[in-house]
Formats: sequence, structure tokens, C-alpha cells
Amino acid sequence: MRFLIIFIFLIFNASLSGAQPGITAYFQNDSVNGFIISDAYETHNMGIIYSNDDNFLSLDLGIVSPDMHTYKNQFRVANRSFGEIVTLSFGSKNDQRDNFEHKYFVNIRSTGQFGIDEMQDFMHRILGLQPVNQVNDLVRMPAKTWIGLGGEVRRDAPKNISSYLSEIGVNYYFGTDRAEISPFLVKSFNLENFNFIGELGLKSIFFDEVVTAEPIIADYRSLIPYAEFGVTFEYLGFEWFFKDRFSLPTITSDDSLYGVLSAGISYRL
Repeated sequence: MRFLIIFIFLIFNASLSGAQPGITAYFQNDSVNGFIISDAYETHNMGIIYSNDDNFLSLDLGIVSPDMHTYKNQFRVANRSFGEIVTLSFGSKNDQRDNFEHKYFVNIRSTGQFGIDEMQDFMHRILGLQPVNQVNDLVRMPAKTWIGLGGEVRRDAPKNISSYLSEIGVNYYFGTDRAEISPFLVKSFNLENFNFIGELGLKSIFFDEVVTAEPIIADYRSLIPYAEFGVTFEYLGFEWFFKDRFSLPTITSDDSLYGVLSAGISYRL
């Protein structure tokens, strides 16, 4: 695995000649989505993406955890396993063929003890929230590494529906951790210096070993409809983006609305 990571870095560095690199930092969190209350359920992610005109390399640090509104101590029953997840991705984001734009990538994903939970507890102390590490360790998923191939294909909407839709496309991912195909529809429009984007989609999940990980072995949801709304704009030489996605949770035992805020900043070096 170490040699594979080194090989990816060498390929990426070799492709940078003559390109204009850029860097993006982002976070995702379901506790601050602004519309519905959620506390450490499913998603806490932060990462960095280094890219040139065509290729990118990203590192994502994430946590998935039980519903902390219900699972508050060792006497409650967790609805999923807890995990710290590190994901390294490498791929191309600008493959143009005919009327289609193709983005594809390779994922190396590992779960284990990486200290991400310590950062979570640190933020809980700052915000005056209860520590959760001792409880989460009771349902921590075992260490494991997966690999997968994914991507996105999109094109401009046909002319007869272009007044209602801007783009149509599909996301796909096939790995040892998860497999899915997810079609989506996009509508975007510009207002002064802001670009507003709306997206509707349906995630079709064939299996998901992160959701079904031991010791809880939760049941994954095979169909997940979602709606996403966001905005991008330039300010102080940076490109900023904010978006909220609302969907059903990834486990079948929970039918409540699930919202995740994503935000980030990009800069051309």
C-alpha cells in the first residue's frame, strides 16, 4: 500500500509541468447545516485538494458515528459503528469527450485510530459539549483498508429542457468498500457576482461496508434521494463555496431528514 501511494504522488508530480496549480480546503458537517438539529451523526469531514488544470490529489479526514442525540452513554444502543476514516484520492477532473465532461479518480480509504477523534473532542470542549471518545470506543469499527474507482459524467441539458435544467449527469463508484450509481439533475444561474446551484439526485447503493461495519453491523439504505442547494462566488482573490444537502440517512433504521453543510475556499497558486 505504501508503494502504491508513492507511485500516485510520482505520477501526479510528473503531470504538473506547464500547469497552473490550485489548492482547495473544505469541511463538511451535519451539526451546523443551519436548518435541522443534528449532533455528530454520520459525517464530520475536512480535507485539502491540490490540483492543476486537469488532475487532482486530495486527502480527506472523516468521522462517522452513531446518533449522539440518542447514544449519549454506554447504556444506550448505538445505531451504527464509530469510525475514523482517512481517504486519499487521485484522478482527473477535466476529461472532455464530445458533449460530455468526465471526472474520474482512484480512492484508497482506511479506517483505524488516526487521532481525528481527539480533534473532535477538542472542539467539543471548546463548545462546551460533552466528550464522546470513551463512548465511541465501545463501538469502534475494526481497522481496514479499501480501494475503489469512481467518477462523474455530466453534460449540458438538451435544448428542449434547457430552460428548466442546466446539466444532467451520473456519479459512480465501485470499490471494495462501497458500490453505487447516482444520477442527478442540476440547475444553475448567475446573479451579479454569485453563481447559485441546485441539484436533485438519487443514490443507488449496492453495498456499503462502512455503514455495515462491525460491531453494530447496521443495515444500509439502498436508495437515497437528495436535494442540494449552494452558491459560489469570488472575494479577496479566493473562490468561496457553500452548499447544503438534505437526504435520507445512510442507515435504514433512521427515517429522519439528514442535512450536511459543505463549505470551502479555493485559490490559484
